[in-house]
Amino acid sequence: MKIMKKNVLFPVACFLMAASLLTSCHDDVDSSTAENTTIHTYSLVADGTNALQQESATRALSEDATHKIKSEWGEQDDILAYVVGGDDLHTAKYSYISNKKLGGKSRFDGEIASSATLTTNSEIAFLYPGKAAQGDKRTITPVVENNDRSSLYHVTSDKTQKLVELNLSKQDGTVKTIGERFDFQWTKQKPKKVVDNKIDVDLGKLKRIVSIWGLRFTNESNQPLTNIDSIYISNVKSSDVFNLDAGTFVENNFDDERTNLVIKPEQGQTLSSANGKYTYAAFIPGTYTDVVVMVFAKNKVYQRTYSSITFNEGIIYRSDLLKMEEPKQKAYVEVQGVKWATGNFIHYGPVNGGYWGIAPTQWWISKRAMYIDSHRNETSSGGTLVSSQFANAPTQTTDDVDLFRFGDIENALNLTSNRYKSGNVEISQKFYVGDGPYRAETTDRTKAKYGDLVWYYTMNNHRKYRYPTEADILSLFDEANVQPAYCYTDKGTIVYGAYYTTNNGGTSNRLKVFPTGVRAYDKYKNVTALVRANIGLFLPITGRRVTLNDKMGLRDMTWGSGAYGQYMTSQTKSAFLVLETNHFVFGPKDWAYRSSGANKAQASAIRPVLVSDDGQEDPVYAPFANIK
Repeated sequence: MKIMKKNVLFPVACFLMAASLLTSCHDDVDSSTAENTTIHTYSLVADGTNALQQESATRALSEDATHKIKSEWGEQDDILAYVVGGDDLHTAKYSYISNKKLGGKSRFDGEIASSATLTTNSEIAFLYPGKAAQGDKRTITPVVENNDRSSLYHVTSDKTQKLVELNLSKQDGTVKTIGERFDFQWTKQKPKKVVDNKIDVDLGKLKRIVSIWGLRFTNESNQPLTNIDSIYISNVKSSDVFNLDAGTFVENNFDDERTNLVIKPEQGQTLSSANGKYTYAAFIPGTYTDVVVMVFAKNKVYQRTYSSITFNEGIIYRSDLLKMEEPKQKAYVEVQGVKWATGNFIHYGPVNGGYWGIAPTQWWISKRAMYIDSHRNETSSGGTLVSSQFANAPTQTTDDVDLFRFGDIENALNLTSNRYKSGNVEISQKFYVGDGPYRAETTDRTKAKYGDLVWYYTMNNHRKYRYPTEADILSLFDEANVQPAYCYTDKGTIVYGAYYTTNNGGTSNRLKVFPTGVRAYDKYKNVTALVRANIGLFLPITGRRVTLNDKMGLRDMTWGSGAYGQYMTSQTKSAFLVLETNHFVFGPKDWAYRSSGANKAQASAIRPVLVSDDGQEDPVYAPFANIK
């Protein structure tokens, strides 16, 4: 590696406030107490002197005037203590020892509880900083395995456990805060002496189990960035489950892991790279691909992407990200060899003179921000600001359309029509003069009444697109990696969907987390920065409109039976069922290449595929100019 405002609907609020796998939306599990267990309490003294003698000893962090990181035990530092093998001990709180700094030495005193009688052969695990496991802002939380679905994942426990979630997903960029809440260090030791109820232990050298990355930024003119509001680092692991007994992270628990890190300074403050200042982030070590660093400063966004980067345990890295530039929407993102458009096909604005084409972002859905009342019905103003995924059957209007009937060109904006292209047809890049099975195909765009709506409106552009074929859609359904994901819109609302990346490891190594279960908001990953960096394919959950109806159904993420995205292909289902077309359906309760019930008169989402790009950009539709 080269080193150089508004109220939100309850389910969204629950997700945003929750730690990555800890949420008040879940009931606590394993809250029982072993009532008949005898608890032994010992006075524990741990000597930190040996650690102080180590050159690379890991303790509380501070930064000097030369930007060198210093480590030293701080007075009143706490360390969590846990008796290894005490699985039948589920007390309400962990034991802690505190630094008394007596006589110029670091000595940690406290009490430790055990269900077993401790000897010099017993083992005690220590995790620093202990204060990170206490209070409302804790970043260390006990968890237990949950077995209500096939994949391994963990949920919070209100009792002590050998497994803890380490959550580094929200930081403020300072060394001080990392030292207090995120600089996780672990060791396991046997007592050197046990006399009655008193235990002496040498801590020795604690092992730092995170990596720390110091970052400095310059803009396109190579001037240091100042007034930085926030920094997003995507595709590095910011949350995982750690085993206190083994001193290792749990493996193959993809549902627990979060790979997004947000750095935001304290309220009213900003970050800066002026005068050589670094912004620091701590996260779980590993080798990562497509790492995106996105910096928001002075109403501009700057981006740097690493195709592959490795961070080793316990090391402090520093990088200068020079001449960062604003990301621009590209013509496509490639997944499984298919060049997908960077937005769904939409109509926006007036019926005459409005916009037909690719949405300005991948997360775009109609009514991306709307107000709802206490009954979740749309209201003209006031109420709660949400995306249409949290409204009760919102109405689609002609000035904001993202759902279309199969092959309909002439009547595409008649939202209560039932017109579509009938017959056993494949409509990609094709036009027809009528809707009947024997109506002639034409190459004359002026005569086209039915056919490929996407091709119709983009065939004369610099960037030309078409309907996706069955093979295109099946590459997502059968092959691509897929994760539940969400994006923030330009209005601050949230849009949920599925995030796809290329899988080169075959079906046995495929990452596939759908279906998620209803209202499982904690399983969704924030991919806003990745989508903005044109990395990966994000398909929003869009629902569908039934025949002769302008209501958007099955878009509601709170609905108990589950919302879903329904994405159209260019093909009739079969020669015998010419009134139906194939759809890809995914959501909280669905993962299907729909074989029935998807009639052509239903309006569905279309994610186009690039046909050609001459290297020039098409004019930006004025209302989209500032949408990122």
